Amino acid sequence: MFVLLWLGIGYLSFSLARSTRRNWRQIRHHHAIPCTRCRYFSGEMVLKCPVNPKAALTDQAVDCPDFMGRVD
Repeated sequence: MFVLLWLGIGYLSFSLARSTRRNWRQIRHHHAIPCTRCRYFSGEMVLKCPVNPKAALTDQAVDCPDFMGRVD
């Protein structure tokens, strides 16, 4: 019984570590998309970006050649 308890705790720890690592990779990937920091990003539902509307907030926007950082 004691061994089963420790196996269960080990399995839960392993599952938590695996899902945390997976989520961390996904978060880093989403932060690589620069659209929200771009001068041309409008945030509107209809037209998020007037320069590249189809690529806005997608994987295609990671290396956007038209990216211009906001100057606040």
